[in-house]
Amino acid sequence: MRGSFEKTVLEPDFPFRLFLNDGFESTPHHWHEDIEIIYLVEGSVKVGVGNDLYHLKRRDILIIGPGEVHFFLKEMQTSNRAVIQFRMSIYDAFLSGSKDIRTIRPMFTHSKYLTPSTEVHILMEKQIQQLINENTAAKEGYKLIMKARLYDLAGILIRYMPKCEYSAEAESRQIEKLQKLDKVFQYVDKYYQTNINLEEISKVAGFSLYYFTRFFKENTGVTFVDYLNNFRITKAEWHLMEENDSITEVAYKSGFNSIKTFNRVFKKLKGCAPMQYRKGIKSSPWSLQ
Repeated sequence: MRGSFEKTVLEPDFPFRLFLNDGFESTPHHWHEDIEIIYLVEGSVKVGVGNDLYHLKRRDILIIGPGEVHFFLKEMQTSNRAVIQFRMSIYDAFLSGSKDIRTIRPMFTHSKYLTPSTEVHILMEKQIQQLINENTAAKEGYKLIMKARLYDLAGILIRYMPKCEYSAEAESRQIEKLQKLDKVFQYVDKYYQTNINLEEISKVAGFSLYYFTRFFKENTGVTFVDYLNNFRITKAEWHLMEENDSITEVAYKSGFNSIKTFNRVFKKLKGCAPMQYRKGIKSSPWSLQ
């Protein structure tokens, strides 16, 4: 549930994984060192990447670069999305020199949203569908075939997408930015039950209050107050689903010092009162109870 660095465990010789997700649960702000490709098989999903919010529909493709802060909003109806994650190291045999690095790395640096009917989408979709089929069947030699498809994906992006040169200075700035955000996310995860104010969290990041508010909004797409409220409500959802605490107890456990504020924020973000939400979860076919 923590919004921070997400460490994925991938095989050293084949740093790749593919899984299907129904999109029923929200995923808080996080990033990882992997490239992530989202392909909507069915339904729709809203994905925030930095300041951008993408509303993906059937067959849409979203490429999220390593280090890009992103999150998924909870959907009222289930969707079916394929999530593909892999490391740049999968291209090591190709990246034989600094020129190659400057060519291929920028293709995965920033998010790219591809909708059906464009030439690049048609080509990318074909490779993604083959990746899904090979991963599902897992026949002999499937890793070699999947690796070939990943090379094809990179080749398509290099050939059809606008190019920009990779900069070591830009990567250094990106790493520094992520370190600052990680401090903030970890602090929230540890102290969300206390009264965290903007002045306090600005000092955690090492910024002035004015610069921090701008920095956080530019890099996450939301204000810090909105992020904190979303984080606390996500905690509250878990308490409502998994425990039998009263609504007042859930409010205080989730970091709200006022039941009135808790009810107002919960209804604003979830569209219903906490008690209605609990009743809906318990009567839902998705409930594990």
